[in-house]
Amino acid sequence: LRCRADGDPAPSTRCARQGGTSDGDTQHGATRDSGRVVTRADGGRYVCRATNRHGVAVRSVTVTVECECDTGEGT
Repeated sequence: LRCRADGDPAPSTRCARQGGTSDGDTQHGATRDSGRVVTRADGGRYVCRATNRHGVAVRSVTVTVECECDTGEGT
């Protein structure tokens, strides 16, 4: 997931699965993206946090993966 926030100064953001590891980091608009295939196991609640010197804003979203793509990799 990508987490985006506007502010002055530009906030750093982090989006992570609740109770899990970091899914991706954004530092002042530069996104790191894993580019991997999404599966049903990726569903759950994700929390995005934006931080700058003025404070922190937190939002969460629930992701449901309804269909998996056959990648042809035999997984």
